[in-house]
Amino acid sequence: MSICFEICEDKELAVWQGLGGAITEATAYNFSKLSKIKQKELLKAYYGKDGLAYNWCRLSIGSNDFCLKSFEYTKKRDLSDFSIEHDKKWVLPMVQEALKYNEDLIFLTAPWSPPSFMKFTHALRFGGHLKFWRYARYVEYLCKWIKAYEKEGVNIKYLSPQNEPRARQIWESCVYGYRAQRRLAYKYLAKSLDKFDTKLLLWDHNKQELSKVADRLLDLNEPKIAGICYHWYTGTFEDEMWQAYKEHRNKMFVSSEMCCGYSVYDEKSWQQDANLYIGELFSDINCGASAFIDWNMLLDWQGGPTYCRNHVKSPVILNEAEDDFILTPIYKALLEFSKLFPVGSQAVRCERMGEENTHYKASLLHPHRPEDVVMIAKKDKNKITAIAANVSDKEQVVTISYAGKVYKEELKPNQIKEISF
Repeated sequence: MSICFEICEDKELAVWQGLGGAITEATAYNFSKLSKIKQKELLKAYYGKDGLAYNWCRLSIGSNDFCLKSFEYTKKRDLSDFSIEHDKKWVLPMVQEALKYNEDLIFLTAPWSPPSFMKFTHALRFGGHLKFWRYARYVEYLCKWIKAYEKEGVNIKYLSPQNEPRARQIWESCVYGYRAQRRLAYKYLAKSLDKFDTKLLLWDHNKQELSKVADRLLDLNEPKIAGICYHWYTGTFEDEMWQAYKEHRNKMFVSSEMCCGYSVYDEKSWQQDANLYIGELFSDINCGASAFIDWNMLLDWQGGPTYCRNHVKSPVILNEAEDDFILTPIYKALLEFSKLFPVGSQAVRCERMGEENTHYKASLLHPHRPEDVVMIAKKDKNKITAIAANVSDKEQVVTISYAGKVYKEELKPNQIKEISF
């Protein structure tokens, strides 16, 4: 059975702003174990024109689950002891090396938790809430971090006020309701960021209610609010994202974190994870996403280090014993995509046709079941080009309706194919 798509040339989406990854402490620590020659090879693989050409980078304000241990920049209520000295050991050196390969890197940053003394629980981990009388001091803390990084040559373009604000995790976390998120973003951060070129991307959590999230967080006309960033962990939820984008087309939608659960490296099984990446990436673009940021860039054989044992996969694996690294199928799939859909591509909407081809409705029961074939399209002047991906291990046939004509293309297992008209 052929899988059918219609290219809707009149439905222009966001202009693509690129791919990226997170330089976590775990990534930077693993990076430091490589020789200088291998470090350069890795940076070229990620940031070079012949590599993924990453132009986004996500950073953490303070510790998170992919650190060697929890830490804080300050423990004094007046912030007089504030220091980013901890980051100068691993994270900042790697960031500064990355900037040598792309000096225009777009940095998105987020805290996993406020300093412990600012929370009712007085703990970085296990959720908790920010004390309501500490909002102003917390914003002062965030601005100190941005200014400290600027002094190190790292200019923060976007700030997310909180990573996963609805999650109580065994690692660093803090819970905010919608009202608290709005208060922090609109009343405090938007005003305090006037002295910086930094804008806000709100939410930074999953997509199952993204249309409601966008309505509640993006309803005020505040120029410092650039849009929404989100994670993939509970499902693709294409209908939710498409609705959110239609209602807020003037705002950015950025995928800020994705990874797959850890398993021993095996190229065949990791190909399935690569297909999940492509399925998610294509779905996001087809619903108005501007950029896609992966989670850890370089982990070891065990999917770490992670002090809380939250082991996951990364596109590149450190092979410390041989002073080398492995480019996994996830990396290779992203590489192929990056060459076919470069920064600046004008996305146009692709819609599936026919009842037998009804789009799979992602749910919490089956959040990441991919389509057999996914497709995106781009417009360059008057030319339309489609990119179809077979995310299954069987041959597939895709039927494309465009400009009153019908085209058929055969796709090999796991193939990403450019189709010109």
